[in-house]
Amino acid sequence: MLWIIVVFYTAGICWAEIFDLPTRMVQFSSLLLTSSLFIFCKIKQKPNLIVTRSLLGLLFFLLGLLQYNQFQSNQPADPHHIYNLIKTKQTVSIKGFLQEYPVVVNKSSGPQTRLLVKIKGFYQAGNHVLPLEHYRKASGLVLITLNGLLPENLVPGDTFLAKTTLSRVHTYSTPGSFNYKKHLAYRSIFIKGWIHTPQNLIKLHSLTPSSPLSVLANLIYLPERIRNNLAAFLNKTLSQPARGLYKAILIGDRDDVPLSVLNNFTKAGCLHILAISGMHMGLLALISIATIFWLLKRSTWLLLHAPVLKISVSLAFLPLFIYALIAGLNIPVLRALLMTTVFILAIIFDRPGNLLNHILLAAFLVLIWKPWAIFSVSFQLSFSAVITIALIYPLIYRFLSHEFQSYSAIFTTTAATAGNPPVNLNHKIFRMIFKWFLAGFSLTTAATLGTFPLLLFHFNRFSLVAPISNLLVEPLICFWSLIIGLAACLCIPILPTLGETLFIVGSMGLTTAERICAFFSALPYSSIWLPTPTPLEITTFYFFLLSPVIAFNLKGRQRYCFYILALFFLFFGFAVPAMTTAARKTPASASVTFLDVGHGSSILLRLPEKKNILIDGGGAQDDRFNIGERVIGPFLWKQKIKHLDDVVITHPHADHYNGLPFILARFHPKKLWINGTTGNDREYRELLNLANQLGVETKIVKTNDFLYQSGNTRLLCLHNGREAPFPILNHNQPQTTNLNDQSIVLRLEISASTFLFPADISAAMAEILVKKRRQLKADVLMAPHHGSSSSVSREFIQAVAPEFIVVSAGRNSTFHLPAKSLYNLQEKGIKILSTKRDGTITFGVKKAGNRQIGVSSYQVN
Repeated sequence: MLWIIVVFYTAGICWAEIFDLPTRMVQFSSLLLTSSLFIFCKIKQKPNLIVTRSLLGLLFFLLGLLQYNQFQSNQPADPHHIYNLIKTKQTVSIKGFLQEYPVVVNKSSGPQTRLLVKIKGFYQAGNHVLPLEHYRKASGLVLITLNGLLPENLVPGDTFLAKTTLSRVHTYSTPGSFNYKKHLAYRSIFIKGWIHTPQNLIKLHSLTPSSPLSVLANLIYLPERIRNNLAAFLNKTLSQPARGLYKAILIGDRDDVPLSVLNNFTKAGCLHILAISGMHMGLLALISIATIFWLLKRSTWLLLHAPVLKISVSLAFLPLFIYALIAGLNIPVLRALLMTTVFILAIIFDRPGNLLNHILLAAFLVLIWKPWAIFSVSFQLSFSAVITIALIYPLIYRFLSHEFQSYSAIFTTTAATAGNPPVNLNHKIFRMIFKWFLAGFSLTTAATLGTFPLLLFHFNRFSLVAPISNLLVEPLICFWSLIIGLAACLCIPILPTLGETLFIVGSMGLTTAERICAFFSALPYSSIWLPTPTPLEITTFYFFLLSPVIAFNLKGRQRYCFYILALFFLFFGFAVPAMTTAARKTPASASVTFLDVGHGSSILLRLPEKKNILIDGGGAQDDRFNIGERVIGPFLWKQKIKHLDDVVITHPHADHYNGLPFILARFHPKKLWINGTTGNDREYRELLNLANQLGVETKIVKTNDFLYQSGNTRLLCLHNGREAPFPILNHNQPQTTNLNDQSIVLRLEISASTFLFPADISAAMAEILVKKRRQLKADVLMAPHHGSSSSVSREFIQAVAPEFIVVSAGRNSTFHLPAKSLYNLQEKGIKILSTKRDGTITFGVKKAGNRQIGVSSYQVN
C-alpha cells in the first residue's frame, strides 16, 4: 500500500511541474475524491481492493499536485522582496545577516568566498528625483560572492554592511545544461551579488543573549557556527587534499576539495562517498547507541527496571539530528536522517518491517517537506541507489555466493581426496575475506546499476571501475577517516591537541583513498561519456531491472513470463536509440542552432547525411566551470550526437575556443579548420597541440574553399582573414593586425535558404567584403562581434538583406551587448533575435521545396 501512495504522490508532483492546473479545481477534486473513498469504504464491508487502491492512488496524485503548487519556484509576490526591488544590475550597500557557514573556493586568481545573506535592506545611490543616498527595507535571500576571504570575526548570525553589485539570477538557456536558476529558486534565492574586495564589507554587530529572542537566534545559528569553527580548525590543522576531503565528509562542503582530486574521485566512481549519506548516519547511530548502551549498563537498577536498549536507541537520535544540522541538512543528509529515524522508531515500537518500506517512507517524508526535491540530482541518485540495493543486492549476492560455494565444494573435495584436512584455519580466513568481497562487490554493483541511467542523464558520465574502486575506498573513508574524524570533532572544545592528532591520523586514510582513486582514474577507459538517455530509455532500463526481481519471487510459468519480459525490455532498450539514430540519418532536413554560451559563440550545423559541424565553442569560463563540459557538450549529448565531423575556430580569441579542448577530446572530430593565425594565447597553442595528439586533422581554410558540399547544401568560406588588402583599396595602407578582422567568414546554403556567419569582423572589414562583391546575401545573419556598435555597418546590412539577425551575447556582461542601434533595424522589418534574451535559437530548414525557415527558441530565464 505504501508504494502506491509514494508512486502516485510523486507522479502528482511531476505532473504539476509540466502542466499548470488551477489550484481551486485540484482542491475541489481532492475533497470530492476523499468523500467518495470514505463512503465507498463505509458502504462496502469488504471493499474491492483494486478499486480502493485506485482511488487512494488518485487521491495522493491530487495531493502531490496541491503540495507542489504551494512550493513552486515562482517569482516572489512580496513587493518588499529584494527580487522585486532589483530589476537590473546595480551597485548598492546591503545590510543583512550572514545566514550560513561561508564557503571558500580556491581559484587560480585567488580565493573567493560564497555568502548566503538574509537581507534587511539596502542603501541605494541617489538619482535626479532623490539626489541623496536613501535606505530601502527589503527581505529575502541573496547569494553573494566575495573576491577574497571573509574577516575572521564575522560568523553566521552576525549583521554586516557591504557594497555589493546585485543582479537577478540567470542560467544558460541551452538544452542539456544544468538549470542553475531553478536550483537556486528551490532554495528561495533569486538574487546574486558580487563584493569586489573584503574592504567593502563592515561588521555591524553580533548576536548577544540579551533577550529571549536573541537566545533563540543564537540557537538557530549554532549549527552553522559549529560548521564555521570546524572548518577553521581544519584549515589550521591539515593541508590539501586531506583538509578538503575532511570538510566534505564532516560538514558537507566539497568546494575546498582540489579540482584534480574531485576529478579522480569522479572517474573512479567514488564521488558519492564524499557526500554525507546513510553510511555516515548509520556509523554515527551505531557508535552513539553502543556508547549510550555501555553507559546505561553501568546501572544495575536500569538493567532491571527499564528497556535499556530502547532508551539507548531513543537517545541516539539527538546526536544524529545535531550532526544533520551541522552537515547542512541537504537532500542526502535529510534522506539518511529520515531513514535512520525510521529504523530507530521501528526498534522502539517493535515494528521491524522491511528495508524497502523504510526507504519509501523516508522518500515520502522528504517530498512532503520539500516536494521540489524529486527534481534534484541528489534525491534521484541517493534514493535510486538505496532502492536498487534493497531489491537487487540480495539477488546478486545469492548468485555469486552460490557460484562461490560450488567452487569451494570442489576445492574441499579435492583436498579430502588428496588426504589433506578438508578445512583448515587458512581456508576459513579465505572464505571470510571472500564473503566480505562478494558482499561489497554485490552492494556496489547494485548501487551502480541503480544510478547508471540517472548518472548519464545528469552528467553523461559513467565509471566502469566503480564496483572495484568502492571496495577499497569506502572502508578507508567510512570505517577509518570518518570514525576518527567524528571522535576528533568531540575533542576540539576540550582537548584541541588530541583533536589535531586524531585528524592527522584520520587524514592518512583520506590520502590513501585519494591515491587509490588517482590510480583507477589513470586506467584507460576508467570512465566513459555517453549521450543523454531519454525518459523512455530510463524507464525501460528500470523495468528491465525490476522484471528479474519480480520473477525471482515467483514460481513456475509466472517466473518465466517475467524473464521473457526482462528480455523484451532489454531488446527495447537497445532498439529505441538505434531507431532514433536511424531516423536522424535521413537527409530530409537540416538545422542551425545558436547556443546560449553567455559572452561567446558556438553554432551547431546539423546538415544532411548526418553531417555535424561546430563553428566555435567558447564563452564564460573559470577554474571550476568549463563551457565545453557544462554547456556545449551536454547540448550535443542531448541531441544524441556522439561525434562531430568538423570543428571551425573562426579566430583565436578565448570566447570562441576555450570550451573546445573538452569537445575535441570527447567528440573526436575528423577536421579542425583554423585561419592560420596562432594568436598570443598560450591556451590556443595548447589547443592546437591537443588536436595533433588526438589525431584531428588541422587545416588552414582558404577563401572560396568548401568546408562541406553535398547536393544543394554547401558551406563556403568567403574570407579566411589572411588575404592581402583588396585591389580596390589603397595599397599603401598596412594590412590589419586586428584578430577580429582576421576571422573566418562562412556562408551556408541549404537549397534556397542561406546563412552568413561573419564571426567578429569590424564594420570596416564588413565594408571591404561588400566592396569585393562577395556572396553576402543571406536569410539569417549572425551579428558581427556579438552585436557591437563598431561592427554594425549599414552598407553590410543592406548587402546581406537578412530576414533574421541573431546576436550571441551574454547577460550582465560588462560589454553591454548587443548595441541598442542594432534593434533599430527592426523598423526595416528585420527580426532581431538574441541568445541573451531568447536563449538557444534553432533554425530548421527543409532540404526540398521552396525557401522556408522555421525558428524556435529555448529559454528558461
